[in-house]
Amino acid sequence: MRAHSVGIVVSIAAGICSVAVNASAEEPVAASEPRLMSESAEVTSVVDAFDKDDPFDLHLMLGFSQQWKNANIRRETALFQPGLTTGGFVARTENVAKYNQSLSTLNVGADVGFYKDFALVVRLPIILSDSRGLSDLDGSSRNPQRLQDPQGAQLFKADHQSPTRSGVDWFSVGLDWAIFNQQRDFTKPTWVVGVEGRFAIGPSLHACNAKPDTGPQCPDPVNPSVNRDPGISRGMNAIGAHTVFSKRYGYVEPYTGFNFLAEFAQDRGDFGATNNLNGALVNHPPLLGTFTMGLEVIPYEHREQFQRLIADFRVSGTYHSPGREYSELFDALGSSQAPSLRSPNPTAYMRNPDFIAGQPNSPQSIVDPQSQKAYFTGITDQQAYGSISAHAAATWQAGEYIKFQAGLGFSFHQSHLVTTADACNPNFADNLDKSGPCRTVGPIAGTATGIPNPNHRAVIDLPGRRFSVDDTTIMHLWVSGVVMF
Repeated sequence: MRAHSVGIVVSIAAGICSVAVNASAEEPVAASEPRLMSESAEVTSVVDAFDKDDPFDLHLMLGFSQQWKNANIRRETALFQPGLTTGGFVARTENVAKYNQSLSTLNVGADVGFYKDFALVVRLPIILSDSRGLSDLDGSSRNPQRLQDPQGAQLFKADHQSPTRSGVDWFSVGLDWAIFNQQRDFTKPTWVVGVEGRFAIGPSLHACNAKPDTGPQCPDPVNPSVNRDPGISRGMNAIGAHTVFSKRYGYVEPYTGFNFLAEFAQDRGDFGATNNLNGALVNHPPLLGTFTMGLEVIPYEHREQFQRLIADFRVSGTYHSPGREYSELFDALGSSQAPSLRSPNPTAYMRNPDFIAGQPNSPQSIVDPQSQKAYFTGITDQQAYGSISAHAAATWQAGEYIKFQAGLGFSFHQSHLVTTADACNPNFADNLDKSGPCRTVGPIAGTATGIPNPNHRAVIDLPGRRFSVDDTTIMHLWVSGVVMF
């Protein structure tokens, strides 16, 4: 009996030793080594430093991305309809043109670990080629009257072509911090927060026509006979913030995140020239807020060789607030020679020194001759809209010091108006002397309804003449390689 008990004890001890040996084989042998079944998702991975046997981390990234954007441009038309109480209506039924853009970018970046779960992130996208153009949409080129102003002048042609641009728009510097890290404490998820600053450095973007009938390709709004450089930069500094949560369960790791981006126009460039005018209702680019949900699947990991394969699937939704923007019609409208767009708008009004109350030909408010002139540059007020995106990517970590990624993304943007500037700013409705045409007609002087918006162009901003961008789709491909020190 005693011998039997001893045999059982020896067997149990041998089993425990065997389990211990196997478990030890799964333990990492270096602090920089991936932890089997616990490594954070790529989306929540933060380069760090000052871990045991790993005092410093540096990741260098080089990638290439290709994007194709397609959309349909349409224009409202005012048609008489006897059955309606108003006697008319506005319908988005006129095809104008098909928009297409091909964008090739070289992405350069570096992640530098400062401390445990704390990293400096630097990015520099280099635009190799940005080609945009308009083409016929279901016979729209056979109806040029759709692109005429009330005086009969042609705003642009349906086959407009922009010059191919290249260069650097901006670079960014940011900080990422993993507040929680499941590799250090498996009872908690990985939670990463980060901030980013973007700084525009390239030459300012200017509206151009690669094949003008007359004059220069990129006319100066002040002096249309002067040619300007097409430029590449939107001239926006920006502040971004993001947060992402992920938690690994065996071979899968779901995650959710939120991104926010606010841009601020630099004083240089066409955007900054009309950025601080009193009458402007919208003087900033759209604000972007994005919510993301995704899942990373890790079907293969080989600890001893620092290898693993990751498949990433995600969907996201983005809200684009109202704002002034370089829309799909930026080049076509901004390079127009139509007088209705080329003539400058006044930016301020003053009391008429010859005003006589009760005289219909004696307005109380006239243009201030000393005020700045607002020239049209192609930048327009656009409507708020939403977009939805989906992407799939694969990451192959081939060894301790290198990994590769490839992915495919698709986005769809909600239809939205891109010329929507209101005629008057009602925030300044307390002074008839400065109201200009923004007033009601009364028996004596009327009432001010605001002051004129210098960014308003009746030929494209009034209902019945506005342009919209519909059926927008974006296809995005990318590949990248990362060297990890």
